[in-house]
Amino acid sequence: MLASARRAPDAPTWRYPYAPTERQRVAHKVVADEILYGGAAGGGKSDWILAAHVTLALMVPGSRSLILRRTYGGLERSLIPRLLLRIPKAVASYNAGKYTWTFRNGSVIEFGHLQRENDVLKYQSAEYQRISFDELTHFTEGQFDYMRSRVRAGGEVRLTMMRLGIRGCVAAATNPGGPGHHWVKQRFIDPAPSGTVFRAEPTLENPRPAMRVFIRAMLSDNPHLGQEYADTLADLDPMLRRALLEGDWDILEGVRFSAWRRNIHVIEPEQFPVPIGGGVPRAVGVDYGIDAPFSAHWGAKFGDGLIVVYREVYERGLTPKQQAEAIRDAEAADERGPTRPIPIALDPACWARDPTQLVKSDLHDRDTPPPGSIASYYRDVFGSSVVKARNDRLAGAALLDEKMRRRPDGLPRILVYSTCTNFIRTLPALPRDSRHPEDVDTKAEDHAYDSVRYLLMEMEGAAPKRADQPAGGAPPPPPVTGGLQEVGF
Repeated sequence: MLASARRAPDAPTWRYPYAPTERQRVAHKVVADEILYGGAAGGGKSDWILAAHVTLALMVPGSRSLILRRTYGGLERSLIPRLLLRIPKAVASYNAGKYTWTFRNGSVIEFGHLQRENDVLKYQSAEYQRISFDELTHFTEGQFDYMRSRVRAGGEVRLTMMRLGIRGCVAAATNPGGPGHHWVKQRFIDPAPSGTVFRAEPTLENPRPAMRVFIRAMLSDNPHLGQEYADTLADLDPMLRRALLEGDWDILEGVRFSAWRRNIHVIEPEQFPVPIGGGVPRAVGVDYGIDAPFSAHWGAKFGDGLIVVYREVYERGLTPKQQAEAIRDAEAADERGPTRPIPIALDPACWARDPTQLVKSDLHDRDTPPPGSIASYYRDVFGSSVVKARNDRLAGAALLDEKMRRRPDGLPRILVYSTCTNFIRTLPALPRDSRHPEDVDTKAEDHAYDSVRYLLMEMEGAAPKRADQPAGGAPPPPPVTGGLQEVGF
């Protein structure tokens, strides 16, 4: 639904005063059950919310929609004054006592709040065609899920929406940070790149999950704000600056890898194709798990020490043999088989007959694993290419730090395909170990980190080709412009 103003029936010709930015237009046109718009401050989030609700009210007579803030005070300081300035009384009237706008065609825009968890019960019998949360990270996931159940339409409203191709939805806008940062990031940011509509994993209870999408908006997308506002945000505390100026969802206090930047370290596969063939050193790092996920990551080493992590397998509940087969099945033809040219650096604990006991032998000892060990099942599939990973935890963390650091050419020395979603999801959230701050807290979800750590330690022994002469026709490293992750529409 485009957020352009329309003429209300029986009202003077009038257009809602709104000039959408290109990114706002994208967010108005997208079709999904749950829409999140935002990121950096100044991206036009509030105006996007208001325009969508006014458009629905004008296009669908008798429609009803709801805009939520955590408190009424938040509404009275921001959204309500904007509509009071923009909507003339000939088009709609505002009831300050009920926080509602009533349009001449019978449509209603309601403002509400959810200050406490059980405030959702006030809306138990309500019916809305669109619900919007302003500053979604100020709400709980339980409140969001409950209010989703209030989106429905019937009678003439439903018929009009069907005729116009309008879909009822729950929309939201927010910056990173706030008490709900984690669940919002997990629900909208981690599963797919900006602009990609996706569904959550189906279950027996919910075989058709809602369609979701995140539309990333930056201050630079909004031509209505000047350089002065950008200068103000640039002068903030580093964590606030990352949240409000950069729209960085990977901000967390006390995390181990605070240098990680999604827009710097994550690329699309087509931006840097890894040649499948001889000449470019490659390796696989594997962290074993059954109840916890097992994790495997593939990497290729190019000139000047650049490593591109280009494939991921991340599953739970597989036997050692099934894990090895899953790795084999994910590979290209030249990577498979007992004579494969690519080493698999496997968690050294897998060399024990009892997988609950760590191996105490020399970590660089790469002898044949004992019968009955986890590593022996991998050897059955991959032969002698299965080697014991170098498990110096502090050296591995320091190596990743060094690879993430941006050099004078603007590039880090590790780039990660956007398809490696679990590494991208979990690395920024890994906390420091309270006793050993140079390491991560191993109680956290560190499986993808461990497999990439094994991969990096293995590849340190692989000699790369010169950057200007990569083997297999691979292109030289792409220039970093600060937006490699950005997806066009």
